[in-house]
Formats: sequence, structure tokens, C-alpha cells
Amino acid sequence: MPTRAPDRDPVCRLGKWFFVPDRANVAGDVRAGYLYCNGERVVLQHCSRLLADFARTIRRLEYEFSVRCTTEQRPAGG
Repeated sequence: MPTRAPDRDPVCRLGKWFFVPDRANVAGDVRAGYLYCNGERVVLQHCSRLLADFARTIRRLEYEFSVRCTTEQRPAGG
């Protein structure tokens, strides 16, 4: 029975740049992540995992903050 591949980190915006995390195919070949802006690509051969962890942390913090703000704005009792 085939195992389910882990969820991929999404492409995300970092300022005016887009961050494309590392990608692996079913054969196990890995493509290094990169930053992309205005047709320019900067390959992140050694730090893509660190940047993916950072982007994941920022997304989690933004989500937790938005949930907290939504909860605080609801009227009591209702």
C-alpha cells in the first residue's frame, strides 16, 4: 500500500519575492528551493529548509493572531 506524501509547503510571498520550497518527486529526487522575483531566480541550496521553517512559523503566528482577534470581536452572549 503506497504511503501518502507529506503535505508540501506552499509557495509564499516574502516581501516582493516569492519563496518556492524544496520539492521532491516520487523517485526521491530533490529540487532545491528558491526565491523568485521579476524573472530572477535565486537558488537556496543550503538554507531552503530554514526559510521554509520560518515561513511556516509566520503562517502559524498569523493564523493564531487572526483567530484571537476574531474571538475577541464577538459580542458576549452571542
